[in-house]
Parts: sequence; structure tokens; C-alpha cells
Amino acid sequence: MKNVLITTVFLLLAQVALGQKVTVESSTEEMDTAKFSGLKKSYNRIIMAEREELTLFKIELLGPLLYAITDVDSIEFDVLHVSVERKFKPEWSWNGAFTMRLGDIEDNEYVTSGAVRYYFNMEKRISKGKSANNFSANYISSRVAHRATPGDGKAALSIDFLFGIQRRLWKYGYFDFDVGLQNTFLATKNNDKGVNLLLDFKLGIAF
Repeated sequence: MKNVLITTVFLLLAQVALGQKVTVESSTEEMDTAKFSGLKKSYNRIIMAEREELTLFKIELLGPLLYAITDVDSIEFDVLHVSVERKFKPEWSWNGAFTMRLGDIEDNEYVTSGAVRYYFNMEKRISKGKSANNFSANYISSRVAHRATPGDGKAALSIDFLFGIQRRLWKYGYFDFDVGLQNTFLATKNNDKGVNLLLDFKLGIAF
């Protein structure tokens, strides 16, 4: 009888301890889930994930800032870059841009371009309720760009293929990072034809 009583007490204590362990683990998982959910909501607010946007006008600010604070003539900076992007399908947009690029005063360059972007995960995100139809997504792009240096008559025409990541930053900000290949097929004077690597990062205001 004594052994039965002792065994019963140990079983009850083990059950209580196990119940406490399960409760602690469950509470920890709930806290981790709540923390992750809170971080996700904060991130979605920052990138405006739930706001629908069909047209975006962008002015880049990072290039002018770097040009103002850096005294290096051998580096070119985009002292002016303006663009407008318009959705014609949830996952497709066209983009037109103008850039004034300065380095050495004798090598000022003006770039006009037109591009089509495909936001390859946008439609899926919209269907799952993870995003509205907007410009915070990853994309692939094909772009035609004309580069000209009026002072010496140099000009070049290229078709660029890019992979990019664009995100909205609160109500009036954005960043746009892309990497890809520039295929210059038409050039005058000292501009070279051929394929070059492109890498670009833009940070600015958008509305």
C-alpha cells in the first residue's frame, strides 16, 4: 500500500511538472509568434504594403548629397534623377527616367531611358492578401537607355537587363536597388560598344 501511494505521488508530481513545461513552452511560442507578428506589421507599415499605388513619381536624393559632400572628380554622380512609374497590370509597369550625371566638368552626361518592369511575386502576394497593388516588390526589367555628352558629341544607345528590389519607405520615401547587364549596341566617338556590368542604388522621395 505504501509503495502504491509513493508511486501515485510521483506520477502526480511528474504530471504537474510536465504540464508546467508544456505551459511554459506554449507561452514562449505565443510570445515569439506575437513578436514576429508585431515586427511584420511594423515592416509592412514602413514599406506601405497595404496601400494601393498605381503611379509613382520619384526624385533621387542620394546622388546629389554624395556629389555635394565628395570632392572627387573621377567619380560620376547622378546630381539629378527623376522618373515616373505607372502600373498597367498588377505585376507590370512602365518607367520613364531622366538623369543628369556629373563628374569632371568636361564629362557631363545626360541619360534618358524607358523601361518595362515585371514584379514577379506581386500577383501572388496580392492573392494571398500580403500586399496591395503597389511598388514594394522585386522585379526584372528591360530598359532602353540613351546616353549623351553634348559638349563633345559622344552618344550611346543600350538595352539593359536588370534584376531589382524596390521598396516604399513610409509615405514619401523609396529605395531602388538593381544589378544587371548593359548592352551598348550603338555608339559614337569614344564610347565603346559591348556588355558591361550595372550596379545602382537610389534613395529619395516619391509621391
